[in-house]
Amino acid sequence: MESLFLKVFNMSVTGTYVIAAVLFFRLMEMSCDEKVLSKIGARERKAYCTSLLSFAANRRFPSVGPLAFEATNVRERVTHILNLKEPKRWAAVLSSLTCIALIAACSVNPIANKEQEETGGMYGTYSFDQLIYMNPLSSFIPMKGYKEYYTITENELIITDEAGNQQRIEAYFKRTTVDEQKFKDDFIMADIGVPDIASYKARYQYTLTDPSDSPAYRLYLLDRELWLAKIHNDSVNTQKSHYFWSIYKINKTKEKIAVKPAAIAGTSNNTADFLALQQNFESGYDNDTCYNITPDFIRENSDYMIFKYDKSAASFLLYEGVVYPLGEWFGGFGVTSLSLADLDGDGRSELYFTYSWGSGLHRSHAAYFDPAAKRVVNFDYVYQNGDLLITNNLDGSLSLFTAIFPAGMDGFVNFQIGKSEFVSDIIYKKGQISLS
Repeated sequence: MESLFLKVFNMSVTGTYVIAAVLFFRLMEMSCDEKVLSKIGARERKAYCTSLLSFAANRRFPSVGPLAFEATNVRERVTHILNLKEPKRWAAVLSSLTCIALIAACSVNPIANKEQEETGGMYGTYSFDQLIYMNPLSSFIPMKGYKEYYTITENELIITDEAGNQQRIEAYFKRTTVDEQKFKDDFIMADIGVPDIASYKARYQYTLTDPSDSPAYRLYLLDRELWLAKIHNDSVNTQKSHYFWSIYKINKTKEKIAVKPAAIAGTSNNTADFLALQQNFESGYDNDTCYNITPDFIRENSDYMIFKYDKSAASFLLYEGVVYPLGEWFGGFGVTSLSLADLDGDGRSELYFTYSWGSGLHRSHAAYFDPAAKRVVNFDYVYQNGDLLITNNLDGSLSLFTAIFPAGMDGFVNFQIGKSEFVSDIIYKKGQISLS
């Protein structure tokens, strides 16, 4: 019933704006007509009406005759001109009051937009503050000093741990008022550690993810406190199909924190399948062994797999059964860092990476793989005699830095790269991904 009411309300609000606009323009036209007649005199009404008809029909008429005006408002203007009299004082006052009322009605924020504005105010990056509840079945209790970050956007929940690993979850907002009893019913044991929300005056629940997901996520806005709840879906428990797993109080942070870049670490996972697809690749180096260097956060949040050779540093992407070269590598380090983000908002995350090549003149580049176009795109920036890295920030954005390599680096498939100087943010603007 509530959603039906909102739909009807939205239709009526939209209709009010349309009607107000139509009336405004008609009043403006009639006001212009009255101004013209005040200058040329009432005797010229006939000639003025003929001019209006001429413009309306896009031709001239020798005289005013019976016409079919159809949906235009020319008939009303002509009728108004022919019947025009000096307006009464009360009519002028009433007209002014009507205009003031219409302007006031248009300037008030509709209730239908209020919820969207309040929801938009929830977007941002938050940090863990304190534990509100932990399921008795859990073996994990966040201790003092625990660090975890939560970025909420219009369509995504990004959870980042202290090590920089990110979990990106498709999200949406559905706001409801919290019913105290239903809140209590969602605990597996109603008498153990259940938080009391009776003292909060304003209580709202935001469903963030599909309730059938496991885990699913909710936000609770209780007065000025914000709680992030993880919901466990249980297909075995016959009494409760879902229940709270954890509830954290979170606080908003204005810091733009760059996540610690993931290390390049090679494994043998899926390398045989990759080599079968790559077939007759020759790097020119003896005993050049291929490794899977896909970081955990990319493996868990996408279908990308990245492979790299330990001697040549040749780097490749395997995506949907097709192999794509990731930049140049001869004489350089190949791929040096990897990140994931959906900057263009098409629902498919792009793979961002940096790479270097050139033995005589060392050059570093930043690029990304576009899954929609299925191609690698290089940014128009070259860093000479050094290397680059891309970092995911807590708010879901990306930044480009110059890089520092550790002394005594053990090959091209096992190293921890560090960031040095900020170069640029990577942004999506005017339909294009670029460096800011």
